Amino acid sequence: MDFFDMFGAQNAYDQVYDQGRPRHEMTHELIAGAAGFEAMRMFEHHRENEGIPEHHELAKELLAGFAAAEVDKHFENGYYNHLDQEQARYQAQQQAGYLYDQQYGQGYGQPGYNQY
Repeated sequence: MDFFDMFGAQNAYDQVYDQGRPRHEMTHELIAGAAGFEAMRMFEHHRENEGIPEHHELAKELLAGFAAAEVDKHFENGYYNHLDQEQARYQAQQQAGYLYDQQYGQGYGQPGYNQY
């Protein structure tokens, strides 16, 4: 699976969440991109509100949970029965991790990491 960059993920988000594309045309990749983008938004909102220091491992776990929950919300409505929910969850988790690495760099927040 190719991952969306932040702009592509936001475009996927707009198509899925703003109903810019008919449901029967949705793909695993499009839902994963949208859910990954929403997971990043939720993570950054959570981090701002909680004021927690950045930890790479915790961030990845939170993102995976947010992404999976977003996919599950879409499937609960029964709109995407033509897709495999587990595949969409997995791809969304991978997409969210990719966006995190793009935004913060691999290893961000880990001991010994120096962004300069």
